[in-house]
Amino acid sequence: NGHTRTPQPGGFFEEMTAVTHWKSWIRRLGHPEKPRAERRTPSGFLAWQTNNPASQPSTIKNISSAGLYLLTDERWPVDELIPLTIELEGLTGNLAEQRIALQARVARHGEDGIGLSFVLPAGLDADLWEVLVEHAVVLTDPKVLSYTLRLLRTTLFLCRLCHEQANEALELLGGELDKPRTEIAMDIALGAEKLLASEPGADNMRAHPKIVAKILRLGSWAQDDLTRQLWIGLFATSCHENAVDDSSQLFVDLLVNVTPAQGLILVTACKNVIEHRRETADLPPARIIYTQKEMIRLTGIYDPTRLGGEITSLFSAGLIEKAFVSTSYASVENLDITPTRLGLELYERCKADRIQPHSPLDESQSPQPSLYPN
Repeated sequence: NGHTRTPQPGGFFEEMTAVTHWKSWIRRLGHPEKPRAERRTPSGFLAWQTNNPASQPSTIKNISSAGLYLLTDERWPVDELIPLTIELEGLTGNLAEQRIALQARVARHGEDGIGLSFVLPAGLDADLWEVLVEHAVVLTDPKVLSYTLRLLRTTLFLCRLCHEQANEALELLGGELDKPRTEIAMDIALGAEKLLASEPGADNMRAHPKIVAKILRLGSWAQDDLTRQLWIGLFATSCHENAVDDSSQLFVDLLVNVTPAQGLILVTACKNVIEHRRETADLPPARIIYTQKEMIRLTGIYDPTRLGGEITSLFSAGLIEKAFVSTSYASVENLDITPTRLGLELYERCKADRIQPHSPLDESQSPQPSLYPN
């Protein structure tokens, strides 16, 4: 009819607006500096001092990409650097991933609060930050707002790790990946951030930007939880305090070819080896042996040819010690899935000791391997 439908707040149009503006940032890089950021009045946004357990959440009166004004009785000294956490009341889901942690400097005192200016990590493009902050403030659809807050948090984390070289990873989130893969990439990044939070020197962690981008790009295909957890662990161990290296490259190339069934087999085998070492430190290492029925119960795969192919692939990748001929797999009664040194190193790089792999079948049927002396 010649008329253009006007987007209404919430729902599909709001989501498309948020994603479109996020993608448009990539095309807008390099534009000249803009005038002072526009202040907006947010609804339901709170902030508090991150490192102070006694700090109470206070209402954000207004916010822009440059800073915010906080309604509070606190009067931190002007120019003091404050670690700040921002969140929105009333959102559901993983609230920790929707909280934004960043540094802010006290700019001024007011009658009813204080003004703070954001101190952003090196490499965070001002246009990108402005787009994300503006949309986080004006969006009304809870799902889209949650998505945008997670983008904000992920963006800050990637810039802290990679500084000025974070662009390749950010471009993945800015349109190179579709929305489902972007969600998975954010799950991986934020999962790694959570793991690193307990590490000494977490605030000074650095990572090779090419490795980070590759982990997010390849890991974003992971559809099952176990594989995502492996990517999360590998991301975390690719970060080092005040150092950057590419030693994870080999393990990224290994993990991308590990199927969900192979991951389950490898993690289970490595756990058994490590547990046996812990209990019998002075004895020779044991071999991890499963019967055909135990392997079926572990993986949920009944087709002998397919199951044989999964185990053969682990051997071909150098992750288990024993070779199998997949064509004769059905006639093999006992299956040796003892991991190699490389398999154990991949397990450790993926921090898989924290993962509790579940059999696709009833847990009450979960098999226990036979342990044969080496």
